[in-house]
Amino acid sequence: MKEGLGRISLLCLWVLWAGGMALSQTLPRDVRERIIAATVLITYPTGNNSASVGSGTLISPQGFILTNYHVIGDLENRRIAPRLFVGTIRFVDQPPEIRYLADVVATDPNLDLAILRIARTSDGQPVGNVTFPAVPIGDSNKLTVGDPIYVFGFQGTGGYTITFSTGVVGGFTGEDMESGGKQWIKHDAQTGPGNSGGGIFNQDGELVGIHTRGVSGQGNSRTAFMRPSALAWGLIGPNVTGLVNRAPIASTPQPQTAASPAWPPTLNTGQTWQVRIQGGQWTGEWSVVVGQKDADGDFEATASLGSRRTEALFFLQDNILRLNIGGQYPLARCRFDPQSGGGVIQGKLFVFKAANADAEEIGTCVASQRSTQTVQPQQPQAAWPPRLAVGQRWQLSVTGKDLDDAGTVTLSERDSDGDPKGTVVFKENFRMVAYFYMSRSGAALLDMTVPDGADSHRAWWRCRFEQQGNAASLKGILQTFRTDANGQISDLKEVGACTATLSR
Repeated sequence: MKEGLGRISLLCLWVLWAGGMALSQTLPRDVRERIIAATVLITYPTGNNSASVGSGTLISPQGFILTNYHVIGDLENRRIAPRLFVGTIRFVDQPPEIRYLADVVATDPNLDLAILRIARTSDGQPVGNVTFPAVPIGDSNKLTVGDPIYVFGFQGTGGYTITFSTGVVGGFTGEDMESGGKQWIKHDAQTGPGNSGGGIFNQDGELVGIHTRGVSGQGNSRTAFMRPSALAWGLIGPNVTGLVNRAPIASTPQPQTAASPAWPPTLNTGQTWQVRIQGGQWTGEWSVVVGQKDADGDFEATASLGSRRTEALFFLQDNILRLNIGGQYPLARCRFDPQSGGGVIQGKLFVFKAANADAEEIGTCVASQRSTQTVQPQQPQAAWPPRLAVGQRWQLSVTGKDLDDAGTVTLSERDSDGDPKGTVVFKENFRMVAYFYMSRSGAALLDMTVPDGADSHRAWWRCRFEQQGNAASLKGILQTFRTDANGQISDLKEVGACTATLSR
């Protein structure tokens, strides 16, 4: 009898624990309502009175949508539908209302991702000054196995009303879905074909993934896969403005500081500032160490985010504190207007894409001083050689007689020698095959050529980066050469300059 009572007690405890866990992992109602409002249906006619249907997520009040490439067209043939209709939710028990037409802003077929922007009403009229509901983007790199996730979209099962499902992160895999890496995240939430392109969220209501595909296994098993939000920043950063801040700024801890005027903050050599940035490729918690003054009297600095390290500049101008991050374009700037922050200051994030380009507001900055000791800052250690790996994305700029352009290098696989290989996409969607590897002499070489060259003498471009202090922000020379049928190099010439910056 006592043994039976013990089993019943253990069962009750397990039920209470499991119920508590389920309750603690439920998104608050206001968060769910915000996500539902930002979830859109994307459709286009395919003929014979049928249509393609998928999901997407509004990530900016200005109407920018993140989705899959295969939701907006034919991934295999790289063909985008001529007209893309967008439906928004008015009532959760009704299908979305088709109200808008969207333009394609940027795509990456290799990652099966795309950015759209609502441009017109469904009858072709300008949208006008409309503010759309949008969700914040989270850091998918923080996810680990067993973390809860929440999926919103239009599964198609039971009609195309909004569907919510839950699950957990099941694991990670590389681009080929077999090797190691975090190019794909496995999960077990219930999904259907209409979920493609839809958002997957963490416990804070932040977008951390895009549901992209499902793979059936033996028996009745099925694994769903999402693209992590980290892989989407190469599209989001240069193209999307007005991103939503992820959390109330008031939650930022305020450090104790000595009594001083609220504005402007006192800058000294040796200070360390913690700067939380939300927006574009600069999203994350940056540590900024203030160095010596330059010739203009402004403080040079070093900014680091994980393994990323870059130049920075802290300066006051017209009673406004500015922080530039990056030694080359695109350049990020945090602008802090006069305020009484009690040790924490809040500002806006701007990006300058070129020397003469206008500033574009893309996010927010929150900065707090972590150290008031005046010490000589340590110089960054030489990080050579760069750690080249599959999954990396590099922003590339080349200047030469026959090749003067900027683009993105995505390393998606390894060649027969084990070196990272991928694709470089320049403006106007001009593409080349790219190989990024270390030479025997210790230089980093980025070789590029037009794919499927038919002739035995093939033309190549090469960015050659000799050893330097910052292996995540490279400067080098641009060369051209040719190879014969045996791969022998000839006509090697220096024709310009290259810069390459690691995006993540």
